[in-house]
Amino acid sequence: MKLVRRAAQMFSVVILLTIVWPSYANEIKPAIWKVEHQGTTSYLLGSIHIGKGDWYPLPNYIMDAFNNTEVLVVELDGAQSTAAMTKQMMLPAGQTLQSKLSPETYQKFDSYMKTMGMPAASLSSLKPWAAATVVAVLPYLRAGFEPQFGIDVQFISRAKNKNMALIELETVQFQITLLSDLFSNEAMFVELLEQPAEESEKLIDFWKAGKIAELEALIEKQMPADQREVMLTARNTRWIKQLTSMFNSKKAHFVVVGAAHLTGNDGVPALLSKAGVKVTRLK
Repeated sequence: MKLVRRAAQMFSVVILLTIVWPSYANEIKPAIWKVEHQGTTSYLLGSIHIGKGDWYPLPNYIMDAFNNTEVLVVELDGAQSTAAMTKQMMLPAGQTLQSKLSPETYQKFDSYMKTMGMPAASLSSLKPWAAATVVAVLPYLRAGFEPQFGIDVQFISRAKNKNMALIELETVQFQITLLSDLFSNEAMFVELLEQPAEESEKLIDFWKAGKIAELEALIEKQMPADQREVMLTARNTRWIKQLTSMFNSKKAHFVVVGAAHLTGNDGVPALLSKAGVKVTRLK
């Protein structure tokens, strides 16, 4: 159950397609954008949702931006939703994960769990989307990464410590539904089980170096257009309405969302620009 609770804290990893590998604080130079609107300066930063303590402190250009804002904006405050998430991850009594997957997929899942040193039966009570969340998180938990060192989690903690206003762009129920719909297609579960490790390494390397164009190209390679529409573009479009309303308040906001949401013509920076908001990349 402890593993399930940790997976519940980390379920947005699957949504945001940001996978973490070893790194050090002085190597992290992620992209950040300045948002200028109606005389107020806000900032937009791409997030990684699991990390290590030696990532911190983050570079001064990021912390200076945060310290000059009044409101933190994140996708979801996961710490407030862990209990609700854990409950909804579980199958009804009498049902098992094996009964929800084809024999072929369950065999692949069983083999994967053996490589992780765990019995597949340890997740037998989870719904397929919830088991997929655990599959996504396991290698990084085993490598010593922890949810509390995720970029967004660290900023949420800082904001609460100084009584800074906090706004969530989405609800836990929205993200549960998104994952449930995504993994209703069993092929997505299989794809997650078979994801090459080197692809994940590239994702984190590009994020660390602020290489947004390269990150965009890799996402396009990994995600079919229809998945990008659901997982990225549609959500970005909804967020723009929320963000422009926030910026109209003339309060300085520090916006932290998954790095995948910042890429391309349908990314948050580009859509904000189309909405008439001045957005300038700083790093």
